[in-house]
Amino acid sequence: MSVYDNREQPAYGPTDTDPSYCANPYILKWWSDGHDRLIAHEILEQQWVWAWGISERIVAISPRDVISSWRAEDPLCMKYAWYNILMYFAISRAQKLGLTRGIRAPEWKRCPLCGLEFIESSLPVPLVERLGIDQLDFCAPCLRGLVLQNTGNNTASKEDVLSYLRDLAQLITRIPSQDFGAGMYDLRGMSTDERLAVLKKLKSKPAQRRVKDLFGSWFKALIAADLLEEGARRTSLGTQCLARDGHMCFSLGEKTIDDLLFALGIPHEREPFYPEGNYRADFLVNGAFIEYFGLAGDGEYDAKAKMKKQLCEAHGIRLVSILPRDLVSSKKLESTLLSCFPPSVSSFLEPLPQSTPKQ
Repeated sequence: MSVYDNREQPAYGPTDTDPSYCANPYILKWWSDGHDRLIAHEILEQQWVWAWGISERIVAISPRDVISSWRAEDPLCMKYAWYNILMYFAISRAQKLGLTRGIRAPEWKRCPLCGLEFIESSLPVPLVERLGIDQLDFCAPCLRGLVLQNTGNNTASKEDVLSYLRDLAQLITRIPSQDFGAGMYDLRGMSTDERLAVLKKLKSKPAQRRVKDLFGSWFKALIAADLLEEGARRTSLGTQCLARDGHMCFSLGEKTIDDLLFALGIPHEREPFYPEGNYRADFLVNGAFIEYFGLAGDGEYDAKAKMKKQLCEAHGIRLVSILPRDLVSSKKLESTLLSCFPPSVSSFLEPLPQSTPKQ
C-alpha cells in the first residue's frame, strides 16, 4: 500500500528523537542563533512536516566550507548519511528549545472530491507543499492522480485535449503550462472552491505523451485550441507570442502579466531601457520597472537579475519583481501590479471587459 493511498493514518512516524543528539560538538562549533531562528520559522510554516526538508535549508544558509569541514571532521558522517545527522540534530535542538510545542494537532476533514474523511497528517510532503499547510483541503488518494508528475489520460482524443485546454485556461485565467497541476505553486492562492473546480478539470487532463502524439507538442496544441496566435513561436527563453493588446511577449508569463495590465486598464510600456548598460525591463508602469524573473535559479540569469536590481537601487527606480509562483493567483498578481500606484490612484482604475478564450 502506497503512502498516497492513506486517509486515516499519518504519512510519517513521530519525529521525536534522542535529546542527546543536539549535543554534537562538531555541529555546535558552527551552529548559530540564525540556525535556531530557521528552525523556529520552519516549524511555524510547515508544522508537523517541518523536519523533512530542514537539512537542505540549514545548508542553504550556511557557508559551504563550514558544511564541508563538518562532514570531514564528524565521525558520525563516516557511519551515517550526513543529512540525516543534521536532521536529527535539528529535531533534538527544537525539542530542547521547546519549539515543537508550537506544532498544532492535525485536523480531520472531509475531502470535497470524494466526500470521505481524512486526517491532515496523512498527506505526504509533496502534497503538503502543493496545498500549503493551512489549506490541506483534499485527501491524498484523490490528489495523487491529479497533481503528481507523469499523470493523465493516455487515450484522450483531439477534441478532449482542445476542450481541456480551453476550459482550464478559462478557470485559471492564463495559458496553462504543459505540467500544470504538478507545479509546486499551481494551486496556491486559490480558495477551496477554486481548487475544487480546477481539480475536477484535471481529472480529464491528457497525458503529455498523448498530447505529443496527437499534436506534435503542447505548443502546437495551444495554437490548435486558439489560445496562442498562429505566429507564436518557441525560443530558448520561452514562448514568443502576442498579448491581447498587441504587445509582443517573450514568454507565457510575460503575456499573463501584459494581459492583466490591459484588462485592468493600466497604461504600460514594453521593454524600457535601464539607465546603464544594454539592459531592458519587461514593463514600465507609472515610473516603476516590472520584471518577470521566469528563469530564476539559472546561474547566469540570476547574475543578470542581480545586476538589474543593483541598477534600480543606484538610480532610485522602483523595481517590482514577479516570479512564476506569483502568477498562480490572478488576485495576488493584480494586487502586485496595482502596487505601482498610490492607493488614491489605484482605486480609480477600472478593469476592462474580460474576453474569454475562443471556443
